[in-house]
Amino acid sequence: MKSSRRILGGLALACLAGCGADAATVPPGASVDGGAASDGGGPTAADGARPATDASAGTSPVVGGCPLFPGDFIFNTAIDSLPVDPGSAAYLATIGTRKVHLDMGTQTDQSKPDFYGIPYNVVKGASLTWAGAKYYSADPGLSWDARAESDCATGPGHTLVSPCTAGAAPSPVFPIPAAPLVEGGVDATPSQPYADHHILVVDSDACRLWETYHSYPDAKGGWDIFGSASWDLRSNALRNDTWTSADAAGFPMLALLLRADEAAAGAIRHALRFTIQSNKIRKGYVWPARHLTSNGTTSANLPPMGQLFRLKAGYAVPPTFHTQSKAIVAALKTYGMYIADGGSDLFVTGEPSVTWDATTFGEVQSIVTTDFEAVDITAITSRAGFDPNSGAVPPK
Repeated sequence: MKSSRRILGGLALACLAGCGADAATVPPGASVDGGAASDGGGPTAADGARPATDASAGTSPVVGGCPLFPGDFIFNTAIDSLPVDPGSAAYLATIGTRKVHLDMGTQTDQSKPDFYGIPYNVVKGASLTWAGAKYYSADPGLSWDARAESDCATGPGHTLVSPCTAGAAPSPVFPIPAAPLVEGGVDATPSQPYADHHILVVDSDACRLWETYHSYPDAKGGWDIFGSASWDLRSNALRNDTWTSADAAGFPMLALLLRADEAAAGAIRHALRFTIQSNKIRKGYVWPARHLTSNGTTSANLPPMGQLFRLKAGYAVPPTFHTQSKAIVAALKTYGMYIADGGSDLFVTGEPSVTWDATTFGEVQSIVTTDFEAVDITAITSRAGFDPNSGAVPPK
């Protein structure tokens, strides 16, 4: 979705979606249906451990007992052996000399001004009272037909409707809990000042992910939103080609989010998402992205939406790095990071969590643009059996 970061105190005002979990896996301080920390992640490994290379299928991360897509989904696939993109040097020059910025924080009270990051909620959709929503914004700058590329549910059986047209779903509903965590916090200002305000929800009963954009509570206990997307977490299906999501690239944000439990365990087995300024993104997109932004140009010197980058294999991880930092570095080498939206340069998105160690920020944020290289994804898309509408990586 269209992205515009508001800078506060040198940090991007980011999205914090609540991280709930089943009672058996809820860490201290978390709660079901809109908690403060995420539930258990994928398998653990030693600090900085790296899985097999050669674009090999990995192990699905887990949230709320659900896989975050199959193990052969591109975000869960090691890409460290793929060739360097021929445009790598030009792309990095376009981005400019920058340091990585971890777009997340340790504040979990969403009413506070330093609530940084994107949180998520885990709910039991079968027993939850689903919230009504309208595709509406008081912001005159949001004037397109948000329903045309959105997913929603309707009726007592919560039937999936896509696209969520007014005729097919006059009263759309979503599994948004009564007190959700929202990126940037819940904002009831009637003028609905522009901000992403994403809500990320995993329905653990259906293993379905829901993400909304520009989400504001209305006066009737429902929500005003300006975009929504849903994925079957057990499927490799991508969004329809040319469709956006709550992310401009059409990506599922949760699948690319830095989560503290994974980092603390020493192994992050999936790719990450990052932003650069919109005018630095080419008017085009590459698989697995489904959508583009139009702020840039068609110049081949600009990376397209969805471009994959990774830390160079030669980047030496200082032995003094914290376990969390080593895990983040290993993920950036093994799975890489995708341009997912326009925003501040080299901002890598994570959840808010009290368990992020202070040293992690300084250590990871010492990494600079020249430590990265762009990856040539055509090494996958040219394989026999490749389906552009699927996130599955065919075997080599």
